[in-house]
Formats: sequence, structure tokens, C-alpha cells
Amino acid sequence: MAAEQSFNDLKTLPNTSEAQLAADLKRRPNFVKPFVLACSLRNPKVAANGITGLLRLVVSNGLDVQLKVLQAVPSLLQNYADNLQGRLILSTFRVCFALHGSKTAVVANTAAASLQQLLSFVFEKVAAEDGHPSNDLAFVTISIQERSIRVHSSASDAYQLLNDICLLTDGSRPPRLLERASLTPEFGLELLESLMIAHLDTVSQHEEDVYILRTRVISLVIRILSEKNNFNVTVRAVRLLRLLIRRFLSTMTAEIEMVMSLINHLLDPSTSVIWKRVLCLELYRDIHDDAELIRSLYAHFDQEKGRKSIIGDHLATLARLAAEKPAVIGLDQMSSASETQHILSSEQIAIEAGGLSGAVGISADEVSLNEQGLNKKWSTVRTSCIDQVDKTDPPVFPATYIYSLVLTCINRFSDGLAKFLLPFTIQPDNKSKRRQKPPPKQRSQDDSTIDDIEDHSGNPAEARVTLHTPGNEGILPVNPLLLMSNEKSDQIRTSALIVEHCWPALLAASSTFLNAALDSEFYHTLIRSFQRFTHVAGLLDLATPRDAFLTTLAKHAVPSASAISLRTPVSDEVKDRKTDDRSDGDATRHVSKQASGTLPELQKYSYPSLTPRNLLCLRALLNLGTALGPVLRDSWSIVFETLHQVDVALILATHQPFLPSSADRMEESETLQHDELNAEKTAVEIATSRLFESTSNLPNREFVHSLECLCSLVYASSKLSKDNQSLSTAKGKLSPMAVATTHHRFASTSGMQMNETATADSTMGILNRTMQMAQWNIARLSRTDPSDSGWSIFTRLLIDHICSPAIVPEVRINAAKNLNDIVNQLLSFASPTLPEQQNDTMNRCLEALSTAISCLWTSQGTRNGLNCSLEIHFMTLGALLSALEQVGENLRCSWETVFSIINSVFVRTERSIPGENEGPFEMAAVVSRSPKLSVALFRNVSDFLQYDEEDQSRPLVHADVAQCFVDTDLVDLINTQGHLYPDGRLEVRHSALRTLFGLFDACHDRLDAEAWMMCYQLIFLRLLSVVGIELKKDNDISCAEAGGWVESAVLLVRDLCKTFILSLAPLSGHRRLLALWQQMLAQFASLLDSQSLVLSRTIFDSLTEILAEIETTSCTDNICLDAAWMLWRDNNPASSSLRDRTDNNDALAAYLHYIHQLHCMLPGGFDKTQAEAVMTNLRPCVVESVATAYGSDINETTTVQNLVLKIINSLPMAPPEVLQQKVEEVTALVTLPFQVEDKSARRSKTYIALSKAAMEALDSLMHQGSVKSHPSMASLLAMTFRALEVPIHLKYQWQRQGKGTQTWKKATATFLSILNVDMVRGCSGSGKTKQSMWEAIVKISDGILAADTDSCESTAAISSDQVFDMESFSRLQNSIIPTLGSPLIPDQIRRNYMSSLFEHSIIHEPHPDDLARPEQELLDGLRSQHIGRVQDLPPIRRSKMAYMLLDELFDLAAVHDGSVERVRLAQIAAPYLILRVGLVLKAYACDQPLRGLMPQPQSQRREMNYVLKKVIDLNSEPKAIPATSGIESEHKKHLFLLFGLITRALKAARRDEGMRAALTRVLDMLGTDFGF
Repeated sequence: MAAEQSFNDLKTLPNTSEAQLAADLKRRPNFVKPFVLACSLRNPKVAANGITGLLRLVVSNGLDVQLKVLQAVPSLLQNYADNLQGRLILSTFRVCFALHGSKTAVVANTAAASLQQLLSFVFEKVAAEDGHPSNDLAFVTISIQERSIRVHSSASDAYQLLNDICLLTDGSRPPRLLERASLTPEFGLELLESLMIAHLDTVSQHEEDVYILRTRVISLVIRILSEKNNFNVTVRAVRLLRLLIRRFLSTMTAEIEMVMSLINHLLDPSTSVIWKRVLCLELYRDIHDDAELIRSLYAHFDQEKGRKSIIGDHLATLARLAAEKPAVIGLDQMSSASETQHILSSEQIAIEAGGLSGAVGISADEVSLNEQGLNKKWSTVRTSCIDQVDKTDPPVFPATYIYSLVLTCINRFSDGLAKFLLPFTIQPDNKSKRRQKPPPKQRSQDDSTIDDIEDHSGNPAEARVTLHTPGNEGILPVNPLLLMSNEKSDQIRTSALIVEHCWPALLAASSTFLNAALDSEFYHTLIRSFQRFTHVAGLLDLATPRDAFLTTLAKHAVPSASAISLRTPVSDEVKDRKTDDRSDGDATRHVSKQASGTLPELQKYSYPSLTPRNLLCLRALLNLGTALGPVLRDSWSIVFETLHQVDVALILATHQPFLPSSADRMEESETLQHDELNAEKTAVEIATSRLFESTSNLPNREFVHSLECLCSLVYASSKLSKDNQSLSTAKGKLSPMAVATTHHRFASTSGMQMNETATADSTMGILNRTMQMAQWNIARLSRTDPSDSGWSIFTRLLIDHICSPAIVPEVRINAAKNLNDIVNQLLSFASPTLPEQQNDTMNRCLEALSTAISCLWTSQGTRNGLNCSLEIHFMTLGALLSALEQVGENLRCSWETVFSIINSVFVRTERSIPGENEGPFEMAAVVSRSPKLSVALFRNVSDFLQYDEEDQSRPLVHADVAQCFVDTDLVDLINTQGHLYPDGRLEVRHSALRTLFGLFDACHDRLDAEAWMMCYQLIFLRLLSVVGIELKKDNDISCAEAGGWVESAVLLVRDLCKTFILSLAPLSGHRRLLALWQQMLAQFASLLDSQSLVLSRTIFDSLTEILAEIETTSCTDNICLDAAWMLWRDNNPASSSLRDRTDNNDALAAYLHYIHQLHCMLPGGFDKTQAEAVMTNLRPCVVESVATAYGSDINETTTVQNLVLKIINSLPMAPPEVLQQKVEEVTALVTLPFQVEDKSARRSKTYIALSKAAMEALDSLMHQGSVKSHPSMASLLAMTFRALEVPIHLKYQWQRQGKGTQTWKKATATFLSILNVDMVRGCSGSGKTKQSMWEAIVKISDGILAADTDSCESTAAISSDQVFDMESFSRLQNSIIPTLGSPLIPDQIRRNYMSSLFEHSIIHEPHPDDLARPEQELLDGLRSQHIGRVQDLPPIRRSKMAYMLLDELFDLAAVHDGSVERVRLAQIAAPYLILRVGLVLKAYACDQPLRGLMPQPQSQRREMNYVLKKVIDLNSEPKAIPATSGIESEHKKHLFLLFGLITRALKAARRDEGMRAALTRVLDMLGTDFGF
């Protein structure tokens, strides 16, 4: 039909000229439709004719059908894929090429897309034939390089098309098949690029296609790059070259060598324009992204003899480029910020120190062309030049963009090496020791700093080489070059050659940028690349590049123009201010103490100025030390010297005088830089700590080497000569240290002199660093031979500085403190499960202390020096005391050393002080300085000297040694323990108490009753009296001193009560025990007058233990419990004046535990007076208990609350007065959460859990038989119900409910559990009390029915709560109906009950005029006249409850058994029922006429139908409704009362058939029953 229509159109056209015919056909676009349809058919003959016709139409330009022709191409490719080859595919290409030359942009672009689709189709067909070879395929012979090969027909088509496209693009030779076709270079390169991207694998598998790439494409790219072409042509050539290099490096090695040499040549500024150099650098940047490609390039060119050094020349070019224009990058003597930087917070820098970096690249919207230095704001572009393929002219980019590309190439080059080599160096044993790393999603790939090197995957099994050393297992990183059997060993060797030969160029380029003006992100990136390359060089054991890079970092870590000279024979060292955790900055404190006295002297010096970038380089150096520690060897000195130099710079900066005027002039940028400097200091502290922590994983030999380097630096800093160093070796038993003689110097700088104070601070800082290293290696030092672990080296260093009089006192004291600390830590680390190892460790430590003391007094000195020695001696004795407290009980064979140290205190020595009169110098002054030390040391040693007859494994101490100790003057101290207690010093008092009670604890079984009684009278009671007197002086002494006496009193009471328990057995039956007990309680009462909660807790806890022990040993007869009762009654902690300022829960708990224990011991329990006093004291305990900081009583009761309930439950149920008060107390706890309280900060308790627990207790209590027999049970029930009423009425209004059952539900359940028919009917009590009980029942009933649903937070809870309330009300009805109708109950209570039923049975809100006012009768409102309402009235949310209550009203008004109770209930219920039904009828009668034809709302209609049905079915109680004359019906009187409203409603229902029928049935019932 389409062909016939086109033929008819052709017949109607006049046969004039071809131009006229083309113009006429152009107005008939449907003319071309049959040709397009022919192309879509599956008949090859018809399709061929269709294509021929379309081609003739296109060539003739007679029709505007180009787009429809191009639309036919997809159909051809889909329907004729198998037939479209050879001549047909060439014809299709010719059509598309012809249309591509159209001047219409839409046609040209569509043709370009069709050409790409056709080209992709051809190669997809080739790939399909390669994947599924068949014998039926035709083969074609083609010639390549003077030889012939046979390929499939599709491969032949692809080869010819690819060749012709290259020829068309080049333009130098005509194509072979695509005659008369034209192609621009831009589009030709685009076609080739899209082909390489989509079908690179297919092209690479065909020799003929690779031949085209080698002979045509590469030459085309070289020609374009060599000549001056437009930007769009050049950029496409570079993009195509990028693809060829990545895939065809091995097959086109010579050609790629030529083009890469050209690229390196184009980077020269004299050979090409700037945008072409940028393109070449962007090409290299993308090449650097593929580390494997870099290795392949190096292996194919640099590594092969006779070929050009592509990678080497490239890196050398980068070095030249970096220094090409120094002014552009802001080159100077040191790096600086390009402009005001974004200051990183201390948290960010601290995270970076652990391996994370928060830097994110920033690109400016507008590029600044004249800014100096590299900055993300003006040195980057949004889109790279290589990606701007649509631009004809080169884009404008910043002058510094090319330098940012150079820096990017450097960074990616280092990153590629690190990511490839580092996984081969990781030991499997290191995995368990790795630091926790953030998840991968939190770490960017560009952030693989030196801290991340352990995150790479594991390496092959042969790479797992573990080094074992005696006493310590250390792991050395594997040198990847040793993995000969690894499948990537060739690439590893290639990477090693890259590092070995390319590091000079990389170092030169990086060094240039290290001194340039870079923003924070660029500088951080550069430092990270520096770290990566140095780390790789170190792991490959390439010492020269490793040390060169380390030295460069070290140079940039210190101020470039003012390094500090310590004038030592070794080197200049600097360290960070951070000291280890234990020393906590001792060097800083020494600086602050002495800075004020040395300022005039220091003002003549110039001071170094550290920058954040100095510290960043230091941090990088420290990270490298952490990673390369096992292989650094002598290069450790570079790290330690740099650290020390920075430390000295900080010390001098601390001594520098601060001028206030300079602070006033400080600009905002300087403030920001100061903040950044502080943040970097924090990061350096973290890195330093990690460095020393990493030494714990070093093998012994490497650790000793690092320790020697650090110790050499200490000796150099303190200027201690080798003559002084030999002192400890000569006097002690420590092994000498081989001082490291090899020392790296990384810089020769002009320094400046330091004064004595700064030198001392510097020495103390490096000593603390050495201590920090030792602390991280405690395990090594305790379990390994001293000569192998470095113990001898470390202790000799400390002892040399302790004993040398040439060293300032501060340094000597610091060294002594470090020695004492390491001894204590080593002893605490020693395991008692390995006795031999523990004894060896103890011997080692004690020997070090003994050597330090023996060397301390061997040299002459000044008075200050001798005072310093005295201080050190005292500190050493303290260390010995601490050591004995830790391991004295396990000490076996070093007591001679212990006694020699102790005996040194009492040795009378003569010392001559130069320049002063000679005289004796008493060494015993050490002991006199601290009685606490003397007492404690004597007590511990005396305990160890006691021979335990049961422990036969402990050998006796040698008699001579023991006698030496006993003969000393310290033996007299045992006689003064009691006199030491009143001492004003807290430590002395406590030490005396511990010693005193320790003696009684050791010998209590040897004392008889009289001896005990004497001890109490002469010692213990006197001590209690002393404490009481001191505590009464609270107004005359400071708070701190008063607190000290409270602490002493607590210790005394606790130990005294324990001693009293020990003495109970011998004192049992003694005639004076009762008097002693009363005296003790009197003293305790005096102590409780101090109002101390801590003391109160201690006293009651201790007395509770005594009472429990008395109960166990049956000694109650000899103890007066009345005194114990009065002590409890008169000393309630809840009334303490300190309750508002501290936590009193522990004191209250002890107070309650005490009374519970006392109650258990009383034979008959508490009497009436005592029980009432107990309950009086319990409530303040609950109310005044302070809420804990991290606890809440909303879900669980507190300890105090639990104890209060427990005690109340244990109280007697008789007499009635006690039971009455018991119920009052429990009900008070039920309502406690809902009372108005003080809302101060301490009143954060909720009492919710207590209230629920009290309800359970109340339920249990009311079911006791004594309650039922109570003379006024009604009053108990009324009291209980009034308490439960409160939470029930606050149903949804009280939001604090806690977990589990809600309070109102719990109260409802408790109420129903207590309430039952028998209890209600048979309860005893007066009429007033019963009336009060029924009032409470009715109020609870109203609370069950009521619900403030607007306050409910959960809509779903309303439905479930409604069901609960309905069930609860049903149970309530069964219990109180018909008893509620009793004549003994006032009618007002029944009216309240019926009013509640009426109020909560209303489903839709009534009109206000329909309800009676207070002064009116109940039914007067139904007679009112008002206008109806038309708005929809929503039903209440608890409609089910309302319907149930409506049924209940009908039931109460109905006739039952005729009993008095039922009649009274019906008489009260009938008016409310009439009103309830009347409201529904009147609402319908008033509202429905206003609705017109609109139906009544569904909910109202349902309610009215329900009411009418219930009215018809109701048989009302005859006596409920007054009789009316003329009315003979007994059970339908209610219909007569409703007659008027029914007739009005019937009139309103004239258009409502359904409702009219229902109302008619009511009238019919009315007529039938009344005889009509």
C-alpha cells in the first residue's frame, strides 16, 4: 500500500525538470516510506533494492529524507546482520559518509553516530566469529608485510575499513574502498578512539589490525604531535596514544619508544607550546596511575640495552620542569603557604598522624593566572585538557597548573611503587600486632601514608621469614628482592632498578617543591609521596637513596637558618617536647621553673622559629622510623638527632622572652598559624609515641642498635666524658655499654649557643625519650639476658647521669626518677608463675638500685651536689619500698642486696665540702625526712623476716643479715606507732594505723581476754576519742584538714571493727564486754555527730558485720541491743547537712542494712514503739536519697528503695496501730512519684519503679488475714483505694511510665485484686469510713472509664488500653453491683457513679444547650430550643467503651429481681438513661432537616439505630420511673417519656426511609404497650 501510494504521488507530479520534481517530492515526506519499509523486511532482494533507492535519493539531494535514511541503519544491523558484509556493508558506509558531509548539523551528527555504530557492528561480528569458529565461514587472503594471511570475511571487512579510515584521517593517500568519502581528522581520530575503547581485545588479537595500528595509526599520531595542529586534533591524538601505550606496548615496542621519546622532547619549553606540554604531562599523569605500566615501560626501554631511557628521561624532565620558573612556584629557602591556609584542627592532624588525611582537592570556579605558588584554588582546573575534546582552541589554565601536574606525577609514581612492593614485605606474624585500622570506606586510596603500609594483602608463603632471637621474637620485614620463586620476581627486580636509578631525579624534583610555596594539601601530598618512596627504598635495602631521602626530611624538619648547636663532639640533635606518659613532661616543668631566672641571659641569643611544616616533616621522619626500624641500623641516628634538634628548638622558644606589645599587634593569620603549630605538636607527640612503641617489635640486635644510638645522643647532650661513663662500670656489677661510634650527620648548620638551663632541659628531654623506649620494651628487658636486651646499656646510662657531680642536679634527679620507675615497672611485669624468671628480674632490679647508691657517694661535690645526692638516696629508698610491696613475698635470694641498701641509710659517713668547714654529714637524715617511709619500710621488711611455721617452702633469711637489720635504730619505731597517730600529717597517721592493726592481725590468736581488754582501753578507745575531738574542731580547721581526719576516722573504724570481730571469741563471757560495747557505741555516736556520710556508711557497715558475727557465734546475751537500737534511731543519714552536696545512697544503704540485721537479732522483733520509729525513719531515706549520676529508678528500684520495702514487709502486722501506719507508709510510697516536689538538680528521681513495687507490696499486705480481722478494715481499704486512685486518674497525663506495665494499669490490677465481693460486703468499720471507701471505689471507677486520649503518644495503644479498661470495668461491676444499691450507701455516691457512666457513654459531643445547667433538673436540657448543627461530629476514640457503658445504663434501668439494691440503682440510673437516649433523638430531630438530601453521618446513624433497638428491647424497672395517670404499662414507661422526641425525630425523617421505619417501630411498640 505504501509503494502504491508513492507511485500515485509520482504520477500526479508534472514532468517538468529534475529540480522541480525534487522540490515537489520534498513536500511529500511520505514518498520515502516504502524504501524504509523495504529495508526493514527480512527479504534480502527487497532490502537491497530499498537501500539502492535510498542511496540514489540521497545522492540526488532531491529529498529531505537524510534522517529517515539514517534511521534505517539500526534496522539493517538488526535484521540483516548475517547478510550485511562485503559490498553491502561498504555501500552502507558510503551512505553514512555521504550524509556525514551534510551541512545540516543534525544530519551530520546522526551520521557520525551511525558510522560509530556500523564500525562497532563490524568488529562485534569479527569477535563473534572468533568466539564461535565454523567451517562454513568464508576465508579471504590479504597481504601484510609482503606475506599473505587467510582471515574470515568479516575480519577482512574490518581490516579494509580500518585501513581506509586511517587513510581518510591522515589525508595523505586516497582510500581503497571508500571512494569519494571524506573525513575530518577530528572525527577520524574520534572513530579510532571509540574503536580502541570498545574493541581493544578484538583488535589486539588480529595481526592484520595490529599491522594497521603500527603502520598507520602510530605514524599518524607522531605526525600530529610533531606538526602544528589545532588543539582538538592534538588532544584526540594524545587520547588515542594513551590507549595504544596501555595495550600494545609489547607488540609495538619500537614505535612506542619513538613516540614516548617525542613526548619527553615536547616537555622541553623550547620545543612546544604550553598547552601541548600540559597535554603531555596529563598523559604521563594517567600513565602513572597504572604502576604496572610504569614497570613495563621501564623494563622495555630503560632496562634494555640499546634503547632509550624513557622513564629516567621523564623523571629528569620533571626535575628540570620543577625548577624552570622559581618565581612562579614561590621558591625560597624553605616552604611556605601560598596564601592563608585552611587550618586543620588538632583532631584532624592527630588522625593524620595515625595514617589518615582529611585533605580534599579544591578547584576554583575562576582560575587566577597571576598567583604565585601552588594552591588548589588556582593551580587546578575542573576539567583536564586531555578531556576537553570538543574545544577547537586550547583552554586557558593557570601558570602554576603545569607544576601541579609535575607534583601529581611525582606523587603517583611513589604511590605505585609502594602499593606494589609493600605487600611482599609483610610478615604473617605482624597481623596480630597491627594497630586497629579504620574501615576501608573511611580511608581514601590516596591516603596510603607510611601508617597504612601494613594494610596490604599478605604475600606468598616463601616470603614469610621470621627472625628468632633468644628471649624475644622479633620480625624483620622481608626484602622483596629475596623472593626468587615469586611469580612477580621480575617486576620486583624492575621496581628495585627504578628506585636505584631514578631516585636522584625524584629527589631533585621533590626537594624543589619542598622549598616552594605550596598550600596545605599539596604539601601534605608531597610529604606522603616522600614517605612512600623512602619506605620502599628502605625495604629494598637500598641504603643510599633511603639515607638521602631521610636526610632531606631531616633538613626540612628543623629551622633552615637557625639550627641549634649543642657543641658536642658528635652532632646537633633536636627532639619533640612530648615525654612519655609516665614522666608527663618533666622537661617542660623544669623549663617553666627556671625560665624566669635566666631571661636576661637568654635575651642575647637569637631563637629558632619552628613552623608547622617543620613539624610535619618531623612527623614524616618519625613515621619512617616506625616503619623501617628493623632495617635502619646506623640511620637511627638521623631520626633521633632530628627529634632532639626540634626539641631543643622548642626549649629555646620556651625560654624566649614574650613581649606583650607583640601580642597586641599579632594579626589573625599569625594566630591561625600558632593554632596550627599547636595542632602539629599534638600530631608529632602521637607519632613519637608510636615510634618508641614500635621498638618493642624489633629483634634484640636491632633494638640494641637503636638504643645505642639514642644513648650516644644522651651522652653528647649532657657533655659527659668517657671518664665519667666508666664510673658505674667500676663500682657496680653492670656490663659496660659499647657506645656507638658511627653517627650520621645530616646537616652542617651554623648554630647558636645554649645556656646551662636550656642544656639541662635538653638532656632531661632526651633522657625521658630513652625512658619511653625502655617502657615500651618492658617485656624484653624482663625476659631476656641483660646484655642482649639492652638492660645493661640503659641502666648504665641512667647511673652515669645519677652519679656524675658535673651534671646539674635537675638532670641527676630526673635520671634517678627514671631508674626508679623502670625498676618498679619491671617488677610489676615479672610473672610469679615463672619463679626463676621472676627472681632473675628481681635480682637485676635490686642490683641496679644498689649500684646507683654505691656510686652515689664516691665523688666530691658542692653543697648543692650533696643535697641532690641526698634527695636521690631518699628516692631510691622509696623505690625499694615499692619493690618490696610488689614482690617481697616472692623474694628468695637477694635479701643481702636489700639489707645493704637499707643499711646505707644508717652508715655514718664523713664528707668534705669544698669551701666550707668540714664536719660530719648524717646520712640518717634521709629517714627523718619521712616517718611514713621509715614505718612502711620497716613494717614490710619485718613481715618478710617473720618465719611462718606453716609455710615450710620459705627459707630462713641468713642470720647475720637479719641481725644486721635488727640492730638498726628502726627497731625503736615499733614503740611509737600509737604516738604517731595523732600526727597532723595524713600519711603518718595512716601508716601508723596500718602498722598497728597489722600487728594485731598477725598475733590476735596469742592474746587472751584481759590482754584484749587492755588494748581496747589503752589504745583503741583512746584513738576513737582523739578522732572525735579532732572532728569537733571542724569550725577551726580547714576543709582539707577536716577531710583528712574523716579519712583517718574511716580507716580507724573499719580496722577496729575487724579487730573486734577477731577478739569476740576470747572476750565472750567477759564481765566487762557489755561496758566495752556501750563505750564503743558511744564513741561511734560521737563520730556520727560530724555529719559525714562516708563515716556514717563505714560505722553502720562495720557494726552490721559485728552484729552478723555476734548472731553467728551466739554471743547475744553479752551484748546490749538497746544501745545499738538507739544509735540507729538517732543518727539517720537522711538528715545529714551534707545531703545536698554528695551522694548519700551508700550511707543510707548501710543504715538500712544495719536495722535489718538488728531486727533479725531481736527475739520478738520490734515492739510497737520501735516499729513506729522505724517507719518514721524510713520515709526520709527514700525521699532524701540523692539520684546517682548515671542511674535511674524509672525501671528498677534503687538499693535504698529495695531495702525500705524489705524492712516494711518484715515489720509486725499487730497491733492495729502498727498495721494502720504500715499501710499508710506503703500507700505513701505508691503516690510518691505524683506528688509535687522540689525540682532542684538533685531531685531527679522518678520513684516510678518504687511505686510499682509498693503496689505489689500493698496487694500482698491487704490479702493478709490480719487485715481482714482489723477493726476498721474499711478505713484501710479507703486509704489503699485513695492511693491507687492517683495513678489511675493520671492515665495518659503522666508520661513517665518506665518499662513493663504502666503505672495506671498496675494500679488498676492491684485495685481489682484487692477488691472482691466478700471484702466489700463484710468489711468492718464505721459508716463514715465505709462511705469514704465507696467514694474511693466510685472515683477509681471513673478513672478506669476516663481517658485523655489527646495526651496519648501512641494511637495504637488507645485501642489495647480500651480493651484493658473494658475488662477491668467488667470485673469492677461484678464486685460492686448490686451492693452499690445498699441503703447504707448515700444516694449521692450512686449518682456520682451513674453520672460517670453517662458522661463516658456519650459517643458524639451533644449540643451544650441539651445538657442541664447546675441549677436545673437533669432532664431540663432536653426541653431547650436551639438551631441544629450540620457539621460532622467525629465519634470519640474509645467508642467501644461508650457502647459498653450505654449497655450498662440500659441494664441498670432494666427490671431484675426486684431487690432493694436493684430498685435503688434503677431509680438513679433511669434519668441518666432517658437523658442519654434523648440526646440522640433530639440531635437527629434538630440536625437532619438542615442536611437536606445529605444522609446522616455513618457513626451517628449507627448510634441512633443502636439506641432505638435498645429502647424497644428495654423492660424498665417499674419503680424506677414515677407512675403517670392514664399509663398502665409497667415496663415501657420510658417510651412515654421519650414520646415527644420520637415524634419530632419522625418528622425530621420524612426523606430518610430507613430511619423513619425504625422510629415507626418504636411508636408501634409504644402503641401496643399502651393499648392503642
